[in-house]
Amino acid sequence: GAAYIYKRNSSTGVWGDEQKIQSSDDRFGFRVSISGDYAIVGSMYEDTGVSGAGAAYIYKRNTSTGQWGDEKKIQASDKELNDYFGMTVGISGDYVVIGAQYEDTSGNSAGSVYIYKRNVSTGEWGDEQKIQSSDIQPNDLFGNNVSISGDYVIASAILEDTGGSAAGAAYIYKRNASTGVWEQQAKIQA
Repeated sequence: GAAYIYKRNSSTGVWGDEQKIQSSDDRFGFRVSISGDYAIVGSMYEDTGVSGAGAAYIYKRNTSTGQWGDEKKIQASDKELNDYFGMTVGISGDYVVIGAQYEDTSGNSAGSVYIYKRNVSTGEWGDEQKIQSSDIQPNDLFGNNVSISGDYVIASAILEDTGGSAAGAAYIYKRNASTGVWEQQAKIQA
């Protein structure tokens, strides 16, 4: 797989090919997200340590050269066989969110979402928090899709059963400014 970054020429308004980013990992680029000078690329079949555990790669744009360089490879600290960590990814400012829909902590394929924060002093990305829905069940596939904006994260559980068999749900989390902990704020269903 590969990810392609394009930049808009502010004088002409034309989008030009800026850079192609590749990895030898399977399904690299299945999901991508960008925020400012940082981009995250998911690679859900990455096999380092465990088959199908998955990974996500964070890239930073060098403001002098305009080139995107490999900043950090992230894998879950509790990675297991076929978790598919990195199937979904999101980035906003100094935070990234990564879904692992087949993670098994709360039962077979219940799923989990991992949030990481960049230390502004060191530039290092550290493990911030692993979240699951308050009513998580086996086979919910929590983390099938994720998005982040500022202090809010939304994560889907496409097979959640509250509204009927595999009706699905989305969960909204907010970062508590005083504790730094991401807390569930709402569960949304159609």
